[in-house]
Amino acid sequence: MIGNIGQTGKYVAVTGGPGSNYVNNAGYMGVGQLQYNTATQRLEVYNGTSWQMLNLGTYHVGLNPDAEAILDWGRKKMQEEQEARAMAEQYPAVADAMGAVRESEQQLKTIVALCRT
Repeated sequence: MIGNIGQTGKYVAVTGGPGSNYVNNAGYMGVGQLQYNTATQRLEVYNGTSWQMLNLGTYHVGLNPDAEAILDWGRKKMQEEQEARAMAEQYPAVADAMGAVRESEQQLKTIVALCRT
């Protein structure tokens, strides 16, 4: 049984969680015993007078909106680059333009590196 689910990174979102499973009949025989109810297919705990279904709650784990936006942008960029490479094989002007872009990007990196020193 999962005891806790926590957020481990700035791009992971955890919402939801358990309800109350508090049992306050410590003086009664059998309090806290667990059983699996096959009819309801739920775990139950004995509170001293009756069996109570455990409210394990529902957790939702996913990416936060920033992470989703980054991945969406990356997917779009990847598709654009694949399309451009395919066009470059068919059209020499596209291949030339892609070469010019690569050369300009390298020049930009060099200039930025020189400015940082």
